[in-house]
Amino acid sequence: MQQANKRDFDAVANSWDQEPRRVKLAQDIVSAMRRELPLDAGMQALDYGCGSGLVTLGLQPLVGKITGADSSKGMLEVLQRKLDEGKVENVTVQLLDLERQTLEASYDLITSAMTLHHMQDVSALIASLAAALKPGGFLALADLETEDGSFHGDSKGVLHHGFSREFLAGEFSKNGLREVRVVTAAVMEKKGADGGSRCYPVILCLGRK
Repeated sequence: MQQANKRDFDAVANSWDQEPRRVKLAQDIVSAMRRELPLDAGMQALDYGCGSGLVTLGLQPLVGKITGADSSKGMLEVLQRKLDEGKVENVTVQLLDLERQTLEASYDLITSAMTLHHMQDVSALIASLAAALKPGGFLALADLETEDGSFHGDSKGVLHHGFSREFLAGEFSKNGLREVRVVTAAVMEKKGADGGSRCYPVILCLGRK
């Protein structure tokens, strides 16, 4: 991501969860993952681009251990406070340069929610995440379905206006994942500049190594 077009997530970390639609979206994505994935207590999971941990903590009771990884120190500090306050012991936080796209560990489950549209090379990222799966592991990536650019009022840091189902499924298959499918995880309703409401689907692409 070009530095000039990089959003400062540290600056908004402390107020991130105060937006009800963000909390609702995370809950909907977690619900879709629960429906579509055989989550179990033996899983070692990674939530890539975890932000304040809304999805991380939604999945936490359903897996063995989960790492919340992000490049924003501020977001990880918010997540760590939640872990400390809730005495949550099976979640770790990891500061990770998301642009480098290299993961040193391997996982039974890698998830990501609303991170892809901030990444420059999504194809390279999907390849990196697929490579970090253990045999039989699952990749589950959620993001906006292709839209016209009106979803984000502030487009700073937004490098893609969503993704087509065909693109995501194709990238999964290209990297050797099987049982690939795309489902609608949520529909977000937002008011546009003209005052009218529009619906934006958030899709979840799933595959197994």
